[in-house]
Amino acid sequence: MSKIIFLNGCGSAGKTSIARAIQHLSSAPWLTFGIDTFISMTPYPSQGKENAEYFSFVPGTNARGPTMRFEGKPKGAQLFGLMPDFANMLATRGNNVIIDEVLFDDVQVKSYIKSLSKHTVYFVGILCDLPVMQEREILRRDRSVGLSNDQIDRVHKGLREYDLTVDTSLGSIFDSAKKILQFVENNPDPQGFINMH
Repeated sequence: MSKIIFLNGCGSAGKTSIARAIQHLSSAPWLTFGIDTFISMTPYPSQGKENAEYFSFVPGTNARGPTMRFEGKPKGAQLFGLMPDFANMLATRGNNVIIDEVLFDDVQVKSYIKSLSKHTVYFVGILCDLPVMQEREILRRDRSVGLSNDQIDRVHKGLREYDLTVDTSLGSIFDSAKKILQFVENNPDPQGFINMH
């Protein structure tokens, strides 16, 4: 049976880097995809143009500073709604999969739970202090400043029963990846998705 490591956290929390580190460290092959994979399918993802039919970024502010809210449009909902089915397809065909996601609401969670009910899913919360994520947004230059500030109040709320959490503020990305791989090796029967079902 295929295994799925499901990484949920804010943008710039370190999910993509952890996924790549797991691929590097693990003796088993892992495929990885995430929300950025699907965003890159849309027109003009790297040219600074508006993807108005798929999504938009809405700037704002709160007491912590600037915010940037990702808002999906009807075509975007159709596209991003395929992600649970895509994960299921990969796993059903015998691939170990790492999912790199930003879950905003329980509707998304329930969709993944339904699609991945026949697979072994390790639900991992990727935590990070907001100032660290804000610094990463500035330094990376490929992120809209304010995304993490908008997402931090939503991404870990609601229907979230993690099998494991890691905090990328506290150590290296490789340390986080090693912790996740060790957990997967020592826990053949994760309960997070089962308990949320």
